[in-house]
Amino acid sequence: MRILIRRNDQEEWRVVGSAGYGQEAELQALLAQSPELIPVGDIREGAAPLVAAVREFGLPGSGYTDALAFSAAGDIAVIECKLVANQQIKREVIGQILEYAAYLWGMSYEDLDERVQQRCDQHLAKLVEIAIEDPDWEEESFRESVEATLADGSFMLIIAVDEVNEELRRTIRFLNGCGRPAFSFHALEMRRFQQGETEILVPNLYGAVVERKQKPKSRGQWTEAEFFEVAEADLSPEIVAVIRELYDWTCQAADRVFLGMGKKAGSFTFHYMLEGTTHSVFSVYTTGNLVLNYGWLSAKIEPGIMESFHRDIQALPPLARIPANFARWPSVRIAEAFAGRPAVLEQFKAAVEALGERIRG
Repeated sequence: MRILIRRNDQEEWRVVGSAGYGQEAELQALLAQSPELIPVGDIREGAAPLVAAVREFGLPGSGYTDALAFSAAGDIAVIECKLVANQQIKREVIGQILEYAAYLWGMSYEDLDERVQQRCDQHLAKLVEIAIEDPDWEEESFRESVEATLADGSFMLIIAVDEVNEELRRTIRFLNGCGRPAFSFHALEMRRFQQGETEILVPNLYGAVVERKQKPKSRGQWTEAEFFEVAEADLSPEIVAVIRELYDWTCQAADRVFLGMGKKAGSFTFHYMLEGTTHSVFSVYTTGNLVLNYGWLSAKIEPGIMESFHRDIQALPPLARIPANFARWPSVRIAEAFAGRPAVLEQFKAAVEALGERIRG
């Protein structure tokens, strides 16, 4: 590829010299610092741009992927960088990136968030929030979308190279054309040129637009009727009765009831509000799970209040084994914790109400 440039006041065109990359870490740093350079709109129609990336993301049993990038809508891109001089660009990188995706598939949001914190000293949601600065962005919706992406494995697998070779091009055509995976496979050619002090990047994406797994930015907020319609179809009447009691009590005791935007499961969340700050206490899902939102709550309240709430929770026999790891979101099955145990349910309500008094006091 030849690129020519000229100034408006000159007649002569000048050839821009190829700059290349000294090492793969250069390309890796470029994409991690500016993930928006990846044209995800050419991968999935209507996809939100990538806004935050984590370099050298460790996966259990699989080593480190060069970068893991996220959109504000909860999409995940697995990025592996290779220069054409590296012999791994021919075959090994294909197995490498598939292995990374396999180990990422099914990971919990809590584990993902913990690994992001280890690399960046920051929660994943905070990284995204800082990058987009959008007051309408909902952290809970983002978490639900990331959980759905992890569960169904609908990752964007991107091999970033300085020059695409025929073997890689052919493999990508085969995987995207003949298979029907949830993920999509792409090569991103990042040709770099330089003229004087001016650098020029020419991104070129290889891989067809994927429409079969297009993920809308949001499902739309669930309604109470939709939530209970799904719950009644999937859960026993006994569990639905407990969920109904929790929901009715939440409507009375919480400052706000937030119905989620999950793609696969509906949810409602108990919120306390204080001086415009949301304190997310717990969420109930149509899957029959109750999640204690320690990860969000502990970032908003004093450590002593958090510890008192946790002691109240551990005082409930079915919840006694919940660990005091306030960076996580412990989950319990409603069937095991509350079904047929009205006294435990009342104790749980009392613990949440006591938390509200401490927050306000």
